[in-house]
Amino acid sequence: MPRPHSLTLQRQLSATAEEAFDFWVNPSKVASWWGPNAGDTSDVRMLDLRVGGKYRVLTHAPNGDTYDFTGEFRALEPGRKVSFTWEIEKSGPSQVTVTFEEQSGGTRLTLVHEGLQSEQDRDGCIDGWNGALDKLEREARQWASGQGEAPAPP
Repeated sequence: MPRPHSLTLQRQLSATAEEAFDFWVNPSKVASWWGPNAGDTSDVRMLDLRVGGKYRVLTHAPNGDTYDFTGEFRALEPGRKVSFTWEIEKSGPSQVTVTFEEQSGGTRLTLVHEGLQSEQDRDGCIDGWNGALDKLEREARQWASGQGEAPAPP
């Protein structure tokens, strides 16, 4: 059965394209913004950064609900693009592609989520991605101002 529903969202980030890309591939940065709600916390369980590599992120909502996001990387182009399959519990896989276009004063992030099963799934993803991208914008501003968390030593 075709999965024709999709969405496109954009954000302007206070970061270079390489820094914006890092928010999608650095586990501590992913954990800082992943999840649709302000009170969510996320635990990056797997992030195998190669085409064909898998990822898994558990998001814990303040009400006690846990959401298990999984997928496989399809493209990783530092500073340009990250693309991956996206699945949450029994949703069936869809495809997310995020591109980064450096502009004066920051980077334009464009997120395209394709292959969603229904309008209801698309609308839920619009709400979820908007919440997560709002958090990503705040995190990028904090990192740009030097207030972001320092990475843990190796």
